[in-house]
Amino acid sequence: MKKKNIIAIIMTAIGIALITTALVIVYTSLQRANPIDAAITDYFYDNRSDNLELMMYIITYLGEALVYFGMMLLLYYLWDKKNAFRAMSLLITSTVVNTSAKSIFRLERPPEYKHSNFVTEISSGLPSGHAQNSTTFWGVLGIFLKNTMIVFSILLPLLIGFSRIYLGVHWFTDVIMGYGIGFLILALYIFLGEYIENFLNDKSATIKILVAIVVAAIFAVLVIFLQYDRVDNDIELISSSLKLIVLLATLSISYSVEGSLINFSNEIDKWWKYIVRILIGAATFGIFYFGVSMLFDLAINAVAWVGIGLTLDLIRYAMLGFAFLLLAPWIMMKLKV
Repeated sequence: MKKKNIIAIIMTAIGIALITTALVIVYTSLQRANPIDAAITDYFYDNRSDNLELMMYIITYLGEALVYFGMMLLLYYLWDKKNAFRAMSLLITSTVVNTSAKSIFRLERPPEYKHSNFVTEISSGLPSGHAQNSTTFWGVLGIFLKNTMIVFSILLPLLIGFSRIYLGVHWFTDVIMGYGIGFLILALYIFLGEYIENFLNDKSATIKILVAIVVAAIFAVLVIFLQYDRVDNDIELISSSLKLIVLLATLSISYSVEGSLINFSNEIDKWWKYIVRILIGAATFGIFYFGVSMLFDLAINAVAWVGIGLTLDLIRYAMLGFAFLLLAPWIMMKLKV
């Protein structure tokens, strides 16, 4: 048996064990604040210090999807575009899975008075998105870079998960279930990623685009089915998931045609070109993520239509995919940086 398959089997076993443990603890108690969760949360709430609280906030911020996405764009421009695209796809998939899981379980977080003043959370608690996404993101980088990243792949998810418990915004069971789902996503990638890529490698750009659209459509239907009319803020959750699905689709489409249109290269021969690429990437991110958002906000205020906000947001996220993987690399190649 191949080494990678052994690793995937171990990850699957760990993932199932963590998810099962979390569900057993939660559902064998008559109330959400079961004895184990309550004892751990109360301990850190009673012993919280200002300095460590600030440190935990910094660590927990490293688990934000926006931070991960910015890091992956840098990896795309400066390191290895193929592996960076894989990491982007897995992270977006993990985020959509997490949002859907929260809607399915609809279990609350610890009481608000136990939350740190540094953080504000309104979504459901189980599973922890920070724990799940950090496991997925750092885990897949560990797979790509092996020994170079193995310490970070283990240490950072543990620290980020711990920070969520310390700051009082997640129960212990939320975090271990997030780890469990993250392990399963990584295991599925190890099992199926190579087969899917080999299947698509010799296909035309048209086929790849159609696959991206079909996958996005399936994701969208599942998200709407799983999330609609399940929680009070279901429209907000659906909107958040649909934006990510649109982003995944346009990233996939852009990546499918980038080779023939731009043929972006990660080879950099001078140190200053790294800086220029970072500046171009940051400018593209700022213009299309923040600048276009401000313009669209003006349109939302001017048009009396309930769906205008979601429609423009979907357009903005579609633009992001093309801007990140086509426009910014095109500028870099034209400037020969």
